[in-house]
Amino acid sequence: MPKILEKEDLVLLVSEIRRKGESKDRIVLCHGVFDLVHPGHLEHFRKAKEFGEFLIVSTTADKFINKGPNRPYFNQERRADFLAALELVDVVYVENSDSALEVINLVRPNFYVKGPDYRTLHEDITGKIFLEKEAVEKHGGQLVFTDGFTSSSTTLINDSLVFQDGPIRKWIRKYKEKISLEETIGWIDQLRTLDVCIVGETIIDAYTSCKPLSKSSKDPILAFHRFTTQKFMGGVLAIADSCANWSKTALVTTVCGKDFKIHSNEINKKYKYELNLIEEQASPTIVKHRFYDLNSGNRVFEYYDFNPESISETTQQKILESIGRQLNSNSLLLVADYGHGFFADELIKKLCESNAFLAVNTQANAGNRGFNTFSKYPRIDFLSLNGGELELELRKKELHYEEVVPEIVKEKGCRNAVVTLGGDGLLVFDSNGSVFEAPAFAVKVVDKVGAGDSVLAMASMLSYLNAPKEVIGLLSSVIAAFEVSQLGHKDSLDIIGLKKYVIGLLG
Repeated sequence: MPKILEKEDLVLLVSEIRRKGESKDRIVLCHGVFDLVHPGHLEHFRKAKEFGEFLIVSTTADKFINKGPNRPYFNQERRADFLAALELVDVVYVENSDSALEVINLVRPNFYVKGPDYRTLHEDITGKIFLEKEAVEKHGGQLVFTDGFTSSSTTLINDSLVFQDGPIRKWIRKYKEKISLEETIGWIDQLRTLDVCIVGETIIDAYTSCKPLSKSSKDPILAFHRFTTQKFMGGVLAIADSCANWSKTALVTTVCGKDFKIHSNEINKKYKYELNLIEEQASPTIVKHRFYDLNSGNRVFEYYDFNPESISETTQQKILESIGRQLNSNSLLLVADYGHGFFADELIKKLCESNAFLAVNTQANAGNRGFNTFSKYPRIDFLSLNGGELELELRKKELHYEEVVPEIVKEKGCRNAVVTLGGDGLLVFDSNGSVFEAPAFAVKVVDKVGAGDSVLAMASMLSYLNAPKEVIGLLSSVIAAFEVSQLGHKDSLDIIGLKKYVIGLLG
């Protein structure tokens, strides 16, 4: 009999065991990610087997693992195969949900066995252990714990497989000399107190996979075979999705075309934020189409659907009225300026004259390159930009950021500024002109689009809270690494996933 079972086969097997009614066949269940099986897991399984004769180990499916960048390191098939190779384990099951509740209800174990790090139930940051305990006891089972060696798979993966003992491990040791794990988690918890307002353009990111065929017989161009198209919420909606995962509330004011509902229905994603959508009849919703090679993931072609003209005066007035209701002395206002006509001069003037904490990112892209820079904002409390955008702003290459950025911070009155440098990480500046460098944590880069948006979201919130620049750098790099590990803005890392990754990194 195979050891890795599907749902129907697992139900049949458990029913057969219970039909026999032999006490020696008491059922034991262990559940976890088991991304990297280590001696602590083996000891855990060995002690779990002492509670009964039949040990079932369930592992969480890939799509429900939210432990930060680079996770899971091994996919669900490899993890299941490794568990099945252990003589101690009788059956392996891949749980297609984000907790053990479903498999507990399927198996109805006599003993549900967790490791010693779960013994104090209130220390489980997910809170799911309470629901699992209730489900086990409902079926007459018992939640029990093993003792002994413990070690985090995340920590081992980061130490041994991802970062090893190189520059990033040294950077982490230096970070911990200044900021403790407990302090870092404390700043993450403070994000939950914030009410965030986001303003800017709605963008739909469309990705079409294709494979190259050959050169066209009549023209000097390459022909492709087109496959599937996926759409994701981009622009301010991607930023709002991230903010809503971390903050108390998130409110978006944005403009779309009358075709937005069609795109929204295709994406079919529930909004976690309050959406104030202003329709612009004269323009389509901005859609950025990207064609990528199915095998390599490399981009081969890109085009935009958008109206290059400024939005109508009627729509501008609606934006002004809507944003005016949001501006007050306590506002945290994120401005995502993609340079497609949303931010008219009157709106910029209103934003900069308000008492809100103003976080700004002006992006350079194919539709505005060289014409959309942060200089049009006379006041900025938090500034986010990448190295290339700064070069365009200053019309100079090979910048010494430590010299030019403090001058910008002083001129605009910034509390903080972040310069993202792709694979070289990012720089965080404060109002005193000092700088903190954070490395790039990404191991696998699938799509760089959206990394700057995620940094704007996280770093501006932390800057508003007046967090140390070290914390801004660490958490912004973690969020950026998560964003580039997926195609489009498919998901955002939630508070629990962020905490788990930071614990694995600093623990």
